[in-house]
Amino acid sequence: MTLRELANAIGAEASGELDVQVTDVTHDSRRCIPGSVFAAICGARFDGHDYIAQAMERGAVAVISERPCPADFSGSWLHVDDVRLALAFAAAEVFGHPSRQLQLVGVTGTNGKTTTTHLIDSIFRATGAPSAMLGTIHYRLGDEQRPADRTTPEAPDIQRFLREACLRGARYAVMEVSSHALELKRVHGSEFAVAVFTNLTPEHLDYHGTMERYFAAKRRLFEGVGGAPPRCVALNADDPWAMRLFEFASSRSQRVLTYGLSENADVSASSFQCGLTGLEFEARTPLGQLAIKSALVGRPHVYNVLAAITVGLLLDLDEEVIVDGIRQCGPVPGRFEVVDEGQDFAVVVDYAHTHDALKNVLETARVLTPYRIITLFGCGGDRDLTKRAPMGEVAAQLSDMVIVTSDNPRSEDPEAIIRDIEVGLQRVGKPYSKIVDRRQAIYHAIEQARSGDLVLIAGKGHETYQLIKDQTIPFDDREVAREAIRQRLGTSSTQPASATER
Repeated sequence: MTLRELANAIGAEASGELDVQVTDVTHDSRRCIPGSVFAAICGARFDGHDYIAQAMERGAVAVISERPCPADFSGSWLHVDDVRLALAFAAAEVFGHPSRQLQLVGVTGTNGKTTTTHLIDSIFRATGAPSAMLGTIHYRLGDEQRPADRTTPEAPDIQRFLREACLRGARYAVMEVSSHALELKRVHGSEFAVAVFTNLTPEHLDYHGTMERYFAAKRRLFEGVGGAPPRCVALNADDPWAMRLFEFASSRSQRVLTYGLSENADVSASSFQCGLTGLEFEARTPLGQLAIKSALVGRPHVYNVLAAITVGLLLDLDEEVIVDGIRQCGPVPGRFEVVDEGQDFAVVVDYAHTHDALKNVLETARVLTPYRIITLFGCGGDRDLTKRAPMGEVAAQLSDMVIVTSDNPRSEDPEAIIRDIEVGLQRVGKPYSKIVDRRQAIYHAIEQARSGDLVLIAGKGHETYQLIKDQTIPFDDREVAREAIRQRLGTSSTQPASATER
């Protein structure tokens, strides 16, 4: 398209040469190519206007900005009221609105987004048609997996990815939609066939400020970030925040189905059995009963499976495809992932890094009737301080032994983070250990385990790094746990750690 056509499409006040061809759009001057339009965004750390010269040198044909065109600027300029919104819709225009050619599903909520997205993706793959996925752990296009930079990419990356999916013949796509992405308008310009709301619990309050503002960010997905609301909506009937959307969604979308464990849910579960090998239950749906088997472990995953089933029903997929897709979805990395080296106690790694998620995973662990639960966790630095004490409290309430350690301390003092967690631990009054070094803490947890115990290593899940000050250090809870178990079994010479008792 020409720059003139793009300016008209996004409602920009344009100046300069407008009959040039546009081939790309980006907010990163380093990624500009001939024909790019560069969006100059004032971010928290950098001002895109400082990189306009670099963008033009690399071949950019125009700049999008909330500022008027400078008098000494000789290129083309698109003046807009909201540069992030303009970037999103410009990307959708340049890449030909690929979401309109796909059955696109967006999954939002505090907990369960990643697993639900993987389950939906597995159902799509069971149809035999090409599909695509954008999520926290990785992005997938057909059989190709790509590393994920963030849960929800920037708008041009989303549109470029969806266009590539279309070119490869994809019919379906699913993406995790974070509250940050909605606040920063990364998914605007995308039209969703189905939007899913899993739940809302305290998280990211350092960014959003209040639960109401956090909810308002999530709600944007259901208002219609692509110009029209989602055609269909799946809501967790057991979550009060999700059900606040029910009347709103019912009045704007074609179909709304609820899921959950309550009897009034449109899609619900009965007679579910849970063990370390997975789940089995009967799903009650508007079309009848479905016999469900899943490799996922724990009651919270029943909700994720029900959400995926609901999406399948909303898209009118065959019941056998839905059941097969659920069955074929293996354990999601870092989500109640079992580490087994032949030891006589269970070791589980989970991404739980909020009060509610830690509570859910501990309740899941308790259902498995271990002799004792040994919980190891920490909290991330430069993130929401309000969740630290509640996480300490729930860990002490639901565990038999607690080891508090570092997570990703970033620029904060790890000892200071642990002191914040200790406030909650001390409310319960149960003895606990603290070991700042996470590797040493994992070794200590494995050392303390007895036959029949369950060791829960929480907080980092699938992550393969640790962020300490300005360094990114290779670190994988699962691999460290394997090393520690092997040492315990006598196949390693690595020395266990000592703990400070409190």
